[in-house]
Amino acid sequence: MLLAGPTILTHGNDEQRARYLRPILNGQEAWCQLFSEPGAGSDLASLQCRAERDGDEWIVNGQKVWTSGGQTADLGMLVARTDPDAPKHKGISYFAIEMDQPGVEVRPLREMTGRSLFSEVFFSDARVNQSALIGELNGGWAVANTTLANERAGLGSGGSGAVGGAMPIVRAVSDGLAGDRITRVVGILNGTTNAVLSRMDSSGCSLEDALADARARGYAEADLSADLDGDDARAKLAILCAMAFGLRVEPKAIPARSAAGVTVADFARARRADRTIRQLAHAEYNRATSTLTAWVAPVAVARDSIFGRTMGAQNAALITGVYAGDVGVFGAGAGGDATAVAILSDLAAIARDRAAIVPPPRLSSDFNLQTSHFELQTSNFKLQTSLAEAV
Repeated sequence: MLLAGPTILTHGNDEQRARYLRPILNGQEAWCQLFSEPGAGSDLASLQCRAERDGDEWIVNGQKVWTSGGQTADLGMLVARTDPDAPKHKGISYFAIEMDQPGVEVRPLREMTGRSLFSEVFFSDARVNQSALIGELNGGWAVANTTLANERAGLGSGGSGAVGGAMPIVRAVSDGLAGDRITRVVGILNGTTNAVLSRMDSSGCSLEDALADARARGYAEADLSADLDGDDARAKLAILCAMAFGLRVEPKAIPARSAAGVTVADFARARRADRTIRQLAHAEYNRATSTLTAWVAPVAVARDSIFGRTMGAQNAALITGVYAGDVGVFGAGAGGDATAVAILSDLAAIARDRAAIVPPPRLSSDFNLQTSHFELQTSNFKLQTSLAEAV
């Protein structure tokens, strides 16, 4: 996200932005960086990997090395020599290449610890379409520098704005609980939907009136389907599953129920049971059986629970560890101020430690996604979380 997205936003055309940016933002497609070669590390412009034009395609041959995430990436940011007669900085082009194709071989580089965080990638007549050329032909050096600039800017960044706004859940999972084994993450991850539902609860207004109020306060866009339907929360939950459990989860595979159908009558029924309604995202991983239970849905929660007390465009989450138990994090989840806090926090982290290069985690797809009905109880709250019993 930190590398491919800003590069395509800066140098890509409208069609490329439409094709690549949304899957990057919602976690559907992972990217790797195909820059370094055995003879071109610090002197990147000396690269020898070639791309030769063949009609509407380019044929790629060569080798890359020290590729983070190459084993799990869907696409690669490839720099290749397209004009061998030009000066070395002038004859390079930048492509978005599909990794899952004949002619692309990824070989893990095994470390003495047994891990394989990096890979070698070999291209043997691999193909990339002309439409995947990012920037100008033979102008890839400028595009690559944009990627490298964002790589430097992203070192040490927690990426808080991608998940929790001003709620520091990313650092809580990746840093604060790094010494624990996380078993469960439950939270309100979409501040806009929480603003809408809590407004309906406090004022007794309709969904339409609550939506209008959220837009007037700057919490909502014209089209709120991604928020209410749970798509935004599913994408964030998939990121948290990667960080907390080391699992690669497709957001669209997470079961979701829309909050767009919640009515004033639903809140009245919940109120009689001393409950209210919130959109929750839930993920729980049983490592013994490699079973992940995950969903996003509007559910009835106790009014005195941390989620029942979370009002307006706020986010809240409980992270459960084997040893630490339940750890709560809270913060604003929507609006310009929350976004600014997240960005400035990430920039401060960068300024404190610009050399902290952290390779992306190696994620596993070897797990079962459990979608059957179940109940969840913790020391802080009690929820009926069966999707059948969700609002």
